[in-house]
Amino acid sequence: MTDKPLFTTMPELPVVPLPASGEALGSWVWAIARTYGLMPGTYLRRLGIPHRWVTKEIHRDLVIRPLPSVMERIQADTGVAPEVLRRMTFSGLDRDLEEACHYHHLPCAACVDEASRRAGRPVGLLHAWAVWRVVCPDHPPCPKPRDVAEGLPLAPFYGQVRTIITFLDRAAFDPRAFEGIVGTRMAPAFTVAAFVRFVFVLNTYLSVRVTEFDEFRDLAGFRIRHAFSRNEVGEPVPLPPEERNDPAVSLVLAWQLVADPMRTLLAGLHTANPVRRKTERDAGQFMALVGLLLEFWPGEMLSLLLTGHALSRRDWSGDGVRTGLAIAATDQWSNDPSHSARLAEAQWNHTAWTRVLFSDAIRSRHAGWRSRFPIDGPFQSGFVAANTKAANLVGQARRDTWRPSQDERTGLGRFLAKPAPPIREKHPNPRAPTPERQAPAAAPVIHHHIVQAVQFALDAQGPLPTGKLRARQRRAVLRKLSAAAVRCLNQEAWREMADAAPHRVSTSSRKTR
Repeated sequence: MTDKPLFTTMPELPVVPLPASGEALGSWVWAIARTYGLMPGTYLRRLGIPHRWVTKEIHRDLVIRPLPSVMERIQADTGVAPEVLRRMTFSGLDRDLEEACHYHHLPCAACVDEASRRAGRPVGLLHAWAVWRVVCPDHPPCPKPRDVAEGLPLAPFYGQVRTIITFLDRAAFDPRAFEGIVGTRMAPAFTVAAFVRFVFVLNTYLSVRVTEFDEFRDLAGFRIRHAFSRNEVGEPVPLPPEERNDPAVSLVLAWQLVADPMRTLLAGLHTANPVRRKTERDAGQFMALVGLLLEFWPGEMLSLLLTGHALSRRDWSGDGVRTGLAIAATDQWSNDPSHSARLAEAQWNHTAWTRVLFSDAIRSRHAGWRSRFPIDGPFQSGFVAANTKAANLVGQARRDTWRPSQDERTGLGRFLAKPAPPIREKHPNPRAPTPERQAPAAAPVIHHHIVQAVQFALDAQGPLPTGKLRARQRRAVLRKLSAAAVRCLNQEAWREMADAAPHRVSTSSRKTR
């Protein structure tokens, strides 16, 4: 907790359990109900939540767009400061990030056990719904042997993972957080939702191996293992699940492609084979990488690779002509024995990037706005890809896409989206319905056995009297017709029963009965 007071008003309840650090609002409401021996639904009704609103998503509904009336009622009951209650919810998330959190619930068992042990009761943590926490920063999973090189220091690598997730925890509620990473000019194209979707795209379509990690610069080196292929119609085919990286690896790669894009692309990410042994497989991997980057990188990032200084060529100590950007990207390794190999890799990447970016295949596949890389996960709606557009245009297009759905209520507010129809009082002198306003009467459905019974009764009666009958005579005719109709229906029912029986009943036994 911070130095701010936990309680700001006198609570109406005599005993209030203290909220655990990072606890979700729904978990705390359940703890209050258990304190007084109540069923959760009983206490929720006190908060103004009807029984029909309590569904299996009630814990999610209490943390995503909570109703102000419910928050006020909880504050009055417990006396807890409104700011503390707000931190127990996801109030203030962007619409696209909020929708992704709807379909994400991945609690860390170790964190839940530790929080429950400290509180002395079951605790549900708010970050279980945080879609940007692709892994738990405190309990990261052990990497697969094929994902990291042998002897790679894992402690600084997972320290980088914690740094990234800490930034995303803040950026999820601060739309301008990315300005400090990419600058104000490119920041409109970067949101937490777009970044996390980029992580999912990389994890689905690109498999890499972490070959090194520079602890001084917090910079990892990667080599591509597998890249996606395309089917007959040109659609990208996702990698098999067993070939995909651990999400932490994709998270660090995506972060470096945002925070230090040029150095990562040219000197930190390489294809499968080294220089002078490149094959068609390497060219295909790099083309796949470019296709993925065009999903996320705005046009300003692409221009950094194509400026006059970046493409200027000069000899590097008699080692051949290199581009200015390749030399700048590998400058930090100038005194390292591996500098020559790194410079050659950077030169190959820069040349391949320029060649691929101006190819007809890239222009034809990335002409529109919509993403062509579907992913399995919490992002259900279509994504507006950058596709070489400027950052401000990309940001505006994404806002325009979400604006029509702003009125769609989520959380408990969805139950208020369709108000009850107003009650219309009847006019004291209603007008008689005209033929135009009168609703057409529906034709009655008469079953076949009823028609058959009526026909049988009329045949048994013979010609009906045409003259005026007295009441006694009318009743006698109706009784006779009814008896004939009932006899016909009984015979038909008996015939159906006899046909359905396994052994037919003889005619003599029917007459006896």
